[in-house]
Amino acid sequence: MQTSSPPIITINELDYVRLTSLLNQMEREPAPGSTPALIAEILDQSDQVDPREVPADVVTMHTRVEVEDGNGTRLITLCYPKEADASKGMVSVFSPMGAALLGVRVPGNISWTPPDGERREMRVVRIDYQPEANGDYTA
Repeated sequence: MQTSSPPIITINELDYVRLTSLLNQMEREPAPGSTPALIAEILDQSDQVDPREVPADVVTMHTRVEVEDGNGTRLITLCYPKEADASKGMVSVFSPMGAALLGVRVPGNISWTPPDGERREMRVVRIDYQPEANGDYTA
C-alpha cells in the first residue's frame, strides 16, 4: 500500500517561524484536539518565501476565505490557536480543517478528518482577504 505525502505548499517565512515556535511550545504543553504532527509534517515539506513573494492565491495565516460545502457558503479565517472562535469563523491552523487550509491555492478543494473520524470536504471558493496581498507582511 502506498501512502501519499502532503503536497509541498508555499508558506510565508514569518508564519513558518511562528508555527515552528508554537509546535515547540505544544511539545511541552499539548493542546486537546490539535494536530501538531500534521502541521510539523506540512512545515517540513513547505517552501518558505519572503512575505512579499507570497502569491495572492495562497491561504496564509489570517487569510479570510469563502468556503462552500453541503451547508452552503461562509467566510472563515485561518488563525493561531489562541484566536480560534468558531462563532466568528476563526479556525485554528492546529485543527484538522485549519491544517488542510494552510497553503492551499484558491480556488481549490480541501479534505480533512476531524476527531469523529468522518472525512469531510470543502471547496475554497475565493480569498476575501490575504494579509500579504494587502501589504500587511507581519500579520
